[in-house]
Amino acid sequence: MKRHEIRSRTFKSAGYDPTCSVMEIEHATGRVEQFLGVPAKTYQTFMMSNEKEAYFTASIKNSFFKVTVG
Repeated sequence: MKRHEIRSRTFKSAGYDPTCSVMEIEHATGRVEQFLGVPAKTYQTFMMSNEKEAYFTASIKNSFFKVTVG
């Protein structure tokens, strides 16, 4: 999955696969997580947010099944 660089202290990059509704986040620590069943609108809102950490915590972190892939 292609990820796009993010300017954030918490995240390095994020990507989205619309064919299977999977969002992938690379944390600043290097850990990579996939969140399953994420609507495209949620990913788009995250990417456009000026407060990515807050949006991630409120709308993604505990709302979708997470798989750590790296």
